[in-house]
Amino acid sequence: MGTTSIFVVCAIVQTAVAASTLPPWTPSADDAVAGPLPGTDAAAVNNPAIAAGRTASTPSAVPVGPRRDDDEDRVQKELPGTDAAAVNNPAIAAGDRMDPNGAPGFKPWEVGGFIDVNYAYNSNNPDNHVYRGTSVQPRTGEFSLNHVVAYIRRDAVPGRFSPLFEFAAQAGPAADALVAYEPVAGGANGKFAGPEVWKHLSRANIGFRTRHGTEVVAGLHLSPVGIGIHWSPYNWNYTVTWQLNSVPYYLSGVKLAQTIRERHQVQLWIVNGWQILADNNKAPSVMLGYTFTASERFNLGEYVWIGPEQADMRPQAWRLFSDTQFTYNTDNFGVSGLFDVGADPRTDLPLSPWQMWMNGAVFTRWRVLGEQRTWDMALRPEFFWDRDGRMFGVPQTLISAAFTNNFRVFNNLLLRLEYRYDHSTNPNGFFYRGAAIADDATGLARDQHTVFFSVAGVFAHRFGGRPS
Repeated sequence: MGTTSIFVVCAIVQTAVAASTLPPWTPSADDAVAGPLPGTDAAAVNNPAIAAGRTASTPSAVPVGPRRDDDEDRVQKELPGTDAAAVNNPAIAAGDRMDPNGAPGFKPWEVGGFIDVNYAYNSNNPDNHVYRGTSVQPRTGEFSLNHVVAYIRRDAVPGRFSPLFEFAAQAGPAADALVAYEPVAGGANGKFAGPEVWKHLSRANIGFRTRHGTEVVAGLHLSPVGIGIHWSPYNWNYTVTWQLNSVPYYLSGVKLAQTIRERHQVQLWIVNGWQILADNNKAPSVMLGYTFTASERFNLGEYVWIGPEQADMRPQAWRLFSDTQFTYNTDNFGVSGLFDVGADPRTDLPLSPWQMWMNGAVFTRWRVLGEQRTWDMALRPEFFWDRDGRMFGVPQTLISAAFTNNFRVFNNLLLRLEYRYDHSTNPNGFFYRGAAIADDATGLARDQHTVFFSVAGVFAHRFGGRPS
């Protein structure tokens, strides 16, 4: 065998060995043209008959790559978008938060959102399918596309003068119920206002933060009052408290805030009123706030509300309200508590009575299994004393307890199963039952048992900023 022949044989052997170690063949763009029309699989979901020349069992034209062994590690410790959800309401966050000191490569912009689908079984089976008194899960006895939210926001870059921006759009029964009590005055005063104008807006505000921690933000804000928010995937329990349904979910106006030595913040809110975008009188209301963040695990908040919430704007008719709250939270355990008291001098009624209410709740959560893909449980007892029916229409004490199982299957998928019990001390009942679907109907129930099943898809993506 000559030298040339030896070289040829060696080249053939080397080619065979190299071929045995190559990854599976991936078609080029030209090869892919012969395949099915792009999007056929998406179009054919639940209706495979529309696909041409390809069945669900047909392998993809592009081979699927090998499974990554680090999929588990790529699941975030907290639900995507937690920081956006927790703005002005940090008690809802569970686990590690975004580095407040701004790690290298800080990305100020975020886009995100969620889809919440649920089914609720209510022991009273109301004919109108309405869960009375709540705007977060207002429908029962049916599958419901409960809430859909999409948002974009810009956070402040730590240590710099930065613009702040937030816009969130929403739809679904929870969106309609949220703005159901927006005032719509009669005549010409009813123009450009009311639920149909505002129901698709969840947040819309703009402002700035200085390098020394001064914030000025105007628009439609998440309210800091209470524990929990209207975006249910981010709360420890699926349903919210009676307390949260009695305080503002959102505020329309200006927020002024000053952070002091990183742990303290004082706030001044000047707003149209108690969860209203269109004011019900000609004067704003004022709320003062103070928060103390002792560590990433513990925070304390106090909010005091003063302002006219009826047609009479004299100081003797102003609403007075106090909200006190605390949260201790780690990856594996959390506990929160709140206590509220409020009073309205009703100068529109004979003898100008003071209508009062008071409530308290304890929130607990604990990790059962998992580090990234997790199973958590949450338990929340609550009472709400509505002495004069100012908040929920009838004099009563509402007693409630909720027990929730939270299964975080993937980074963006949350399954929830919750049992909730509610009791009203009003002798005529409070909860809708059967054909009794009017607030003053005969036959309203005093007790209510409800089971909720929810599937939530949550996403968030941060971008912008300087590379690390």
